[in-house]
Amino acid sequence: MALLLPEKKSSLGPDLAKKLGQDKVRWDWATLKAYSVDASIYKIPPQVVVLPETEEDIHAVMEYAVKVGVPLTPRAAGTNLTGSAIGAGIIVDISRMNRLLEVNRDEQWARVQPGLVLSEFNKQLAPMGLMYGPDPSSGDMCKLGGMFGNNSAGPHTLRYGSVKDNVHTLRIRLLTEGWLDAQSVHIGGPAHTSLLKGFPSLKAVWTMIQEEQALIRARRPKVSKNSSGYNVFDLVDGLERGVFEVQKLFIGSEGTLGIMSEATVKLVKRPDATVTGLIHFRHLEGMGESVPHLLELNPNALEVMDGNSLDLIGRNRYGIPSDAAATLLIEFDEGGGADRRHRLMEMCKSFPLTGEVRLASDPAQQGELWKARKALFPMLYRFDPRKKPINFVDDVVVPASRTGELIRYLEEYFGGRSVPVAIFGHVGNGNAHIVPLLDLHNQHDVDAMVEAHREIHQTVLDRFDGSICGEHGDGRIRAETVRLMYGEEVYQIFVRVKQAFDPQGMMNPGVKISDTSFTEHIDVERMGKPCATCAKCNSVCPVYDVFQSEDMSARGWFEIVTASDYSYLQSERVVEACLNCKSCRTICPAGVDVSELILQRRAEQPNELAGWVFALHARQWIFHPLLKLVAWTQSFWDRPVLRGMLEKLTRPVLRKLAPTAKIPRDMVLPTFAKRHLRDRYPELCHSEHLRQASIAYFHGCAANYFEDGVGDAVIGLLADYGVKVALPPQRCSGTPIETYGLRDLVKEGARENLAHLASYATVITSCASCTLSLKDYVTLFHGEPEEAAAIDLSKRVKHISEYLVEQGMSSANTHSTRISAEGKLEKVTYHSSCHLRAAGVSQAPRDLLASVADLEFVEMQDADRCAGGAGTYIVKNYETSQKIFQRKKRAIQESGAQVVATSCPACMIQLKNGLRGIAEVKHIAQVMREHPGRK
Repeated sequence: MALLLPEKKSSLGPDLAKKLGQDKVRWDWATLKAYSVDASIYKIPPQVVVLPETEEDIHAVMEYAVKVGVPLTPRAAGTNLTGSAIGAGIIVDISRMNRLLEVNRDEQWARVQPGLVLSEFNKQLAPMGLMYGPDPSSGDMCKLGGMFGNNSAGPHTLRYGSVKDNVHTLRIRLLTEGWLDAQSVHIGGPAHTSLLKGFPSLKAVWTMIQEEQALIRARRPKVSKNSSGYNVFDLVDGLERGVFEVQKLFIGSEGTLGIMSEATVKLVKRPDATVTGLIHFRHLEGMGESVPHLLELNPNALEVMDGNSLDLIGRNRYGIPSDAAATLLIEFDEGGGADRRHRLMEMCKSFPLTGEVRLASDPAQQGELWKARKALFPMLYRFDPRKKPINFVDDVVVPASRTGELIRYLEEYFGGRSVPVAIFGHVGNGNAHIVPLLDLHNQHDVDAMVEAHREIHQTVLDRFDGSICGEHGDGRIRAETVRLMYGEEVYQIFVRVKQAFDPQGMMNPGVKISDTSFTEHIDVERMGKPCATCAKCNSVCPVYDVFQSEDMSARGWFEIVTASDYSYLQSERVVEACLNCKSCRTICPAGVDVSELILQRRAEQPNELAGWVFALHARQWIFHPLLKLVAWTQSFWDRPVLRGMLEKLTRPVLRKLAPTAKIPRDMVLPTFAKRHLRDRYPELCHSEHLRQASIAYFHGCAANYFEDGVGDAVIGLLADYGVKVALPPQRCSGTPIETYGLRDLVKEGARENLAHLASYATVITSCASCTLSLKDYVTLFHGEPEEAAAIDLSKRVKHISEYLVEQGMSSANTHSTRISAEGKLEKVTYHSSCHLRAAGVSQAPRDLLASVADLEFVEMQDADRCAGGAGTYIVKNYETSQKIFQRKKRAIQESGAQVVATSCPACMIQLKNGLRGIAEVKHIAQVMREHPGRK
């Protein structure tokens, strides 16, 4: 049956909104733009996006889609590389169905929803000593539903198997037959009989696998892992054991047979300790010959990166020898045989190695060893402004013993065509990820891609007797090749499976079973952009964390603001949602700063009210007296009744800042200073001292205007060590001003700051945003006369925590030791300010806190997550700000800390407002000054 699209496409959104509610259905330009891509090379704009929160929502949208004949595409995180999460009809994004429903610790299983992020799932399991085994490299952002759909695996497949080995049951909404609880049932039993009676589609598949079991057995891929086609192979294997393993048919089906709402998964015990080894080989043959020996150690993981990959990501960055032809990563349990370290080192003596073998059991050191492997693909986007990593032969599998031979063939193939290529993957399974770098604006490279797609897949099948797909799924990229892999007879079995569940071809058309060329729908324009669309930014985006919608995410924003048909009017809702926290910039392996792109767009539409306020702020002789008047009268107006009146009276004006802007009556406001910091230390502002001092303190706005003690602590702490800082004249560093698109005003203040700070050897800051802003003047003045001065300043700016660590300073005060009521040391935890991380300062504050003798430093979960304050964002969008803060609040409570230290006065405002006495909030300078001595 041909799919009939409605004559009025716009009717889809309104119709579905009536059924599900406005918040769950979107069809505006920005949303459709964001959902037109995933992590693949494709682009297909949908007609409408649905964000279900319940099974009733899924039922309603599928019932409607059948009625009007519009195709459905299920989507989770959109991190797949094959184009299976995009489609031209209705996108059903299950991200809001993200709960861990139940855990049975004794029997080691959990009941989960498909929108749950893998890393979040494992965080919740960690206190129980459990985890989910499959672990794709995208684990920080991929969701369980996508893993189920692709039959994902990852580096630890050797130990735990792929997803199909770790799922007990799936709950799936079929297109026309309602809800199916897919699980293993005994053949001939009542459950089996009931299934076949209630679901004609299953009966058709059951009959078919019985009739075709000999053919299916004969054509089963002879490799250790496979995600190509439908998994009729495990169904046939189940016949011999007397079971019908229904769930395995749907795992790896890529949303082409139904939509999942729930699963029961197998859990495994978390290893007490592991050992990670990094081994560099002089040539590929030696690497390939080592694999069978290394597998004797029963490793959890065995990974490879070829020499081309190491060249492309930069050997020096990761300390990799220049003559290494390949690097292996091996991991095994520390407690799984005390001699395994020794056996590994003995084996390595006979291998053709270069450089030393590095072993690590400390988690931080292990993370460093894994860093290159996990970030490899997106980092390839830095290689060349034109040639980008293109996934089209990215997931082949051969016998593990022939991996070296495969890599040699691939290097010779691409080398003969002068095509840069990265080859890496799971060598223990023979699963290679092949990523050529091509310029798809160049017809020569396009022709090379088409030829390689055919030649390499054919060679893997014929010469290596392998599989075209190990864990990424067929998607659109390999759909036309499935027939080539299995032959016509088995391919027709797949077609019959598809027709049994989806006779109208409405479920994710073009994916897995299709003759459409893989070159259709390639997004050539996007292939010239720096973003890998890998969604690592989404994993840390605080707005996405709240809304769970691609249009409200860093990756989605990149697609929106870089679109050739972008306009502010049709994007204002999403462009103004960004906090400018810079978390996307910090985590992006490709070096993309989405928040900066958004600021550039906001600069095209500067906010008039903010412009008036900050222009007044720049006239300090007027602004400062007004602010002091606010401070002197705060005891009068900062009362519940008057605060309610204040909120009501200021709303009409603040709406010009943002529709949601307000000064909430229940928000804990900072105490405004009656005497500003500069008034309290006039001797540090005196012209003679300014000329003589070599160290300046850039205090920023908050420490100057608020009675929060931060500036006093910094000045006092440094004075304890004989450092008498200068307080030169200074304007706002620019961060809050630029947030509202006022770039010209930012530059005006930045020029003054460059001039006033030019003579100082060191500029100390206490505000994370000021630290980043001063360092980022380089970007602000790129290509302009001030660039040289900006570069010079960026080298001299030090956050107070950074400065103290570099100077080897410890607290010298003699305040009394803080002991809790239970007689134990008080616990302090650290909230890592986003802008300080973006400025490259992450470890120094932790080192300081850990060094304090009379405090116990505890690292809280999600310490590096945004708290949601973001300067004036707490006023601009208070509700969203508080929703963001909930994650941080939970983490602080779970840490058991009595004190929360941070590195930014602006973050302190949000923390104090959100915690309200649950824990004390202090700047790290205050903590260091109040607590004497080091451990």
